[in-house]
Amino acid sequence: MEKQSADSLLILERIARWLAKKIRENLFPILAAFLFGFLAHNFAFTNKLVNHDEVFTLFFKGGSVSLGRWGLDFIDRIFPDYSMPWIYGVITIALMAAAACMILHIFSIRSRLLQVLLAGILVVFPSITGVFSYMFMSCTYSLSILLAATAASLINQDRPWKWCAALVCMIASLSLYQAHIALAASLLVLILIQRLFHESDIKPLVKKGFFFVGFLILSLGLYYMTAKFMQYWKNVGFNSYAAGNLSFDIRSIPRDIADAYVTFFQYVTQGYQGLIPTAFSRMVHLLCFAVSGVLLVGWMLRQRGKRLGRFLMLLALIAILPLSSNCLHLFATRDSVHTLVACGFVSIYVLMVIVIQECAPAMPEGKGRISFRSLALNLITLCLAIIIVVNTYIANESYLNLYLRYENAASFYTSLIADIKMMPEFNKESRLAVVGTFREPAFYYEKFSFSDDITGIDGFLPDSYSKDKFMEYYMGFPMEFATDEEIRQITATEEYAQMAQYPYYGSMRWFDNILVVKLSD
Repeated sequence: MEKQSADSLLILERIARWLAKKIRENLFPILAAFLFGFLAHNFAFTNKLVNHDEVFTLFFKGGSVSLGRWGLDFIDRIFPDYSMPWIYGVITIALMAAAACMILHIFSIRSRLLQVLLAGILVVFPSITGVFSYMFMSCTYSLSILLAATAASLINQDRPWKWCAALVCMIASLSLYQAHIALAASLLVLILIQRLFHESDIKPLVKKGFFFVGFLILSLGLYYMTAKFMQYWKNVGFNSYAAGNLSFDIRSIPRDIADAYVTFFQYVTQGYQGLIPTAFSRMVHLLCFAVSGVLLVGWMLRQRGKRLGRFLMLLALIAILPLSSNCLHLFATRDSVHTLVACGFVSIYVLMVIVIQECAPAMPEGKGRISFRSLALNLITLCLAIIIVVNTYIANESYLNLYLRYENAASFYTSLIADIKMMPEFNKESRLAVVGTFREPAFYYEKFSFSDDITGIDGFLPDSYSKDKFMEYYMGFPMEFATDEEIRQITATEEYAQMAQYPYYGSMRWFDNILVVKLSD
């Protein structure tokens, strides 16, 4: 008894017991998240794959306060400022598994098969593939997702202290990655949709909807005030990247809303940003949408005699869902909406799971051996499984693309460094200028056509802005590079114009103590 009493006083013991309980309760989605997560991403965990930003941020998490991501200044106490593939990969999958469990809890998804499928969808979603090419931010990205899902769960409960906790979680999520406001917004829309299946009186739901909108606006307002305070405290402002991407104007809201719907349509029909990366996957998605739509219509028809307002509100919420998942268009330029910020799109898969759970049981069984109900259920679950398989293959193809580009860049700089060392004029005062555009091998465009769509997997190129760090960190040859102004002056000369293109004779030339390597005209 004394031993048990002593153990009960240990905080770590209590936390371990609580975690063990939660793991037992959510065993299937957790196992699914790790299984599909490792199938899709393990190559990224066991190899140091890089792109332009990943090279530069090997030892820090990138812009923080100047990007409005002031939470990064605190999170480095938990996740050190080193881009470490294996440990960060495992932590990211664990956080995504927790986010999946939170979403399953919000919507009370009871079917173990649906739990497995939804957890798998989340961890192999192309946004997660893209973020693993920025390994330095993977943990903070997934933690932001978990906080956004937690905020949606807490704000849906009728206790004021939980509303305050939801506000804290939402602000913390935004302080790590602002784009996940779209995930929270789309989850709140889905909460209203699910409640419509069980409640005939829409007045409380309308009030709840306005309450949710107020919560999101208040979260954004408090986050922005906190971000400006942190900038004042640190004596910095928004950097050019953040300032150039912010674009909120009340007058442009109608245009921004239209852009949100156009972008969603492009996701589904054109594979825009690589969210649905193959033509086959887009066909599967469209089939899934169609069957889900039929189930919704069937459920509505079986509710004859109920209030018309309930149906109209359901249609309105479904119409709002693409806007909520793409609400970043209201605050940012269209060019800044890329794969990594499109995580709100996963709400579409959550809607499909909700439809299966809520609408399918209301469908008649039918007299045939195979009823429409069973056919619809099997079609949607099969489609979700196919989507997981496709995205798993795309993730591995993406990492192969990153690996090959790294090998090509390393080969380029290995040869270049050997050429530099052989030049008699080379000394410790020499500086380097790699000028022009690197010509990639043709097979990249033939074999990795999707690489231009998923943000981040275009990899590192020898002409990247971080080439000096690549030479220092990965090639072990630190060399100072010429400034942009010096390069502009050199490229304006006749001597530069007469140079050949690397690696041919005459493609390297000294301009005082600057060795210029000309990649292209």
